[in-house]
Amino acid sequence: MSTTITKTDTTTENGELKQAFSDLIGNLNRNPEGANLAVAVSSTLTDGLVANIKVRDFEIVADEPEAIGGTDTGPNPVEYVLAGLASCQQIAIKAHATVLGIDVDEVTVEAEGELDLQGFLGLSDARPGFQKVTFTSTIVTSETSAEKLKKLEKLATTNCPVLDIIQNETVVDGKVAFA
Repeated sequence: MSTTITKTDTTTENGELKQAFSDLIGNLNRNPEGANLAVAVSSTLTDGLVANIKVRDFEIVADEPEAIGGTDTGPNPVEYVLAGLASCQQIAIKAHATVLGIDVDEVTVEAEGELDLQGFLGLSDARPGFQKVTFTSTIVTSETSAEKLKKLEKLATTNCPVLDIIQNETVVDGKVAFA
């Protein structure tokens, strides 16, 4: 899976983005409890393996490839995880680069995950999720300050929420109910 964002913003847009992040940081410094954010989605499966997902005012579809019994009308859930990682890397990089004063022309992310379908199907004790995820984030920039670039690299690998979710244990409180 590969995603790319290309520089389309003008100096004004970069200034507006930097102002938005500066305002957010200032607000959170003054009101730290405002940093807690709840994110919610709802999903309904009514036709085969097609999941109709609502996220804020957006509607997206998840499905499985035909080889796994789906109709291939959308990415599957684990592909959405990789898409989330790729796009989160890009957003984190752009946000931190903007605050650091680094002009970013393009960010491309290549992400891949390995999983064992035997775990998903209950045919073995293999983990049903990814056993391994690899990614490379490539940043095109004219920035020459090694110090700024090293700081951006560190922030991209330590402050990306989706990367954190994948790398670290997360408390999950879930249940299955019958209606």
